[in-house]
Amino acid sequence: MLHRRILCRFSFRPIFIVLLALSLGGVFILKEYDDSVSVSQKYNENFKDFEAPRKPDKEEHLDVGRESKKKRENLIIVTHGRSGSTFIGNIFNHHPNVFYLFEPYQTVERLHGAVATGDRDYQGEAFEWMKGILQCDFVSTKHVQDLERYYRRRYRKNYNPIKSISLLSPPFCPYNTTHSSWSAESCPPMDKETLEATCKSKYNITVLKPLIGRMPNENVKQLLSVCDNDRINCKFLFLVRDPRGIIPSSRAFGFFKDDDDSLLGTHEWSKKICSATEINLNFFRSMSSDEKKRFMLLRYEDLAKDPLKTLPSLLKFAGLPDDKNLRKWLDLASHRPETESERKAAAWRQDSWEGAERWRWLVASDVISVIEKYCSHVMSVLGYKAVGGSHDLQKNLTVKLLEDSYEALRWF
Repeated sequence: MLHRRILCRFSFRPIFIVLLALSLGGVFILKEYDDSVSVSQKYNENFKDFEAPRKPDKEEHLDVGRESKKKRENLIIVTHGRSGSTFIGNIFNHHPNVFYLFEPYQTVERLHGAVATGDRDYQGEAFEWMKGILQCDFVSTKHVQDLERYYRRRYRKNYNPIKSISLLSPPFCPYNTTHSSWSAESCPPMDKETLEATCKSKYNITVLKPLIGRMPNENVKQLLSVCDNDRINCKFLFLVRDPRGIIPSSRAFGFFKDDDDSLLGTHEWSKKICSATEINLNFFRSMSSDEKKRFMLLRYEDLAKDPLKTLPSLLKFAGLPDDKNLRKWLDLASHRPETESERKAAAWRQDSWEGAERWRWLVASDVISVIEKYCSHVMSVLGYKAVGGSHDLQKNLTVKLLEDSYEALRWF
């Protein structure tokens, strides 16, 4: 009996101890909970406007993934010098969504040294530079410094266009180029990080105007290779002009010289320009129908005749919206000032159609005959009528020397 009492007493002791521990733990937990509620209340009182980060849902994750894989949009204007390329380049330069670079191969020339476009080192550096800028990657500090020196050099008063509005506007300069306080001297040094971040975030598309004469081997083959990249989307605008306008203008600007009456320089330059034009036309012609959707052919004369009429098709091809300030600028840029005071205030304004036709009354007939000798086939393909040595036909501005329908138009 005694043994049973002792056993019973010791049997209940562990249960009692457990119950006592649970009771004390409960008091402690309740105290901790009460303290935590007080802290939480104080936190919420002090940060009542603070919203904790929310975990992105599945659809948001998909959006981030799509954004990271989005290709950089580019438009490349392929053309010869003296083809109206500065004019068309400036149309895009004045669009607020465009990051514009004027003749990007000049950077390679300045850093590498002017060499033949067939030079292997030049070709390698050109490839890396073009691949970089088509992705808003500006390769190195020395490349950025070259852009800074070139685009910020001093321009004569009232000169327009500025080579790259995007590089001379905030955040690279404290004022927009249209502001009365703007000056190149007020712009701080560029840095590679800011340049790349601005190119990617502020501008929807990069537009470049590389000249054929500076391209490796003077054709678009390398550019097509550069654009064969899953991070890059390229469209090509092939701008052509009547070679009878290109070649005399090239001589006037010192691209070549005629040292005597033999017109040897004109012979050589005519052959060079028209041969390169045909080679590049054939590159485009040989492409598949799907590939050709990335290409557009434009005669400078069609643009110069009525720029505002042509503008919508250019913007649509580039994937850009209309812009009223661009239209206003284009209307001014393509018409001669009406008064002397306007001319002095805006020396950059001229009649675009008059400029396109100027060769007809300025260039001697024997020079035109040389050009037609080497360029007759490409002229025919592009819808330019030969004058065949006729001085009267050349000077008669009532006779149109442009075909509305022409063979090359059907290739695009």
